[in-house]
Amino acid sequence: MLKNIKGTYSLMRILLELKSLQNAEYRLIHNYIIQGFIYNLLKDTEFAWLHSYKGFKYFNFSNIFPVEDFKIDKEYRLIISSPNKKLIRILARKLKELKGKEIKLGSLSFILKKIKVFDLKLRFPWETATPIILRKGKEAILTNGFQFYKVFLKDINILKELGFKKEKIKIEIRNPKEISINDLKTLDKNKFRVIKIKDVYYSFEKGDSLFQWLEDLKKQSLLKYHLFTSSEIYFEEPLFDELEFRKEVAVVLRLKNRGEVIYIGSLWKKLSVLRKLSISEKKFYKFLLDCGLGSLNSLGFGFVNIKWK
Repeated sequence: MLKNIKGTYSLMRILLELKSLQNAEYRLIHNYIIQGFIYNLLKDTEFAWLHSYKGFKYFNFSNIFPVEDFKIDKEYRLIISSPNKKLIRILARKLKELKGKEIKLGSLSFILKKIKVFDLKLRFPWETATPIILRKGKEAILTNGFQFYKVFLKDINILKELGFKKEKIKIEIRNPKEISINDLKTLDKNKFRVIKIKDVYYSFEKGDSLFQWLEDLKKQSLLKYHLFTSSEIYFEEPLFDELEFRKEVAVVLRLKNRGEVIYIGSLWKKLSVLRKLSISEKKFYKFLLDCGLGSLNSLGFGFVNIKWK
């Protein structure tokens, strides 16, 4: 399936201009609804498989802006981005068929007034329009039915290596005791079962290291680029030479089959690379600009813009 992605990248975005057909609260349209709108556009196309694919999906989108409650007849904008030129072309074609027509975003209706495909030339600094979500690792809950333990793991595969089984059982988790990997190794795998695994995201408010965050963000960015292009690239320098923290945010989404999920992320400005870039590094940063930074880009997180002076 990834043959539809590799080798077909360009720095491209689609700008949608939407006219609201009602007065409504801004919160009624969230990331999951916009993602669903994009998936619906991709139905019956060669990218229909993206909906159920578990890996990186290589598209991203902004918030609807301006960020304010919707007012009837007022115009709003939404940007969809991807480093995949073919994906952008298909989305643009589907959207042009809807131009001038009423579209639905969740329960709200809009007229799609204009569609513009445009190109951004690489320059710095960048700023985040949506939070960068970065997974720190996983937290596993284990129990023998009476005792409960929780353990943080960078690599979840260690549970399989140690022989622990996962059990699908509804049970009230009561005050789990935090343990280390070394403590985990002492538990009896025949008595203890893994009953819950959840993602753990970086949180500076909880004391996580900025330097470790930057290192993991760089590793993940290099991995995404390699999987997309099959090209190897590495540099010793940090991902950004300069950056300015704005704030940490918690985003609550209600997802199908998962219920309410809380994502912890951070907003930044003045994301800059000051050194002179090689040709391969320029391609890498162009890729990031439209792919997005961090995790869950296809859910609208990590969307970045160039800061215009």
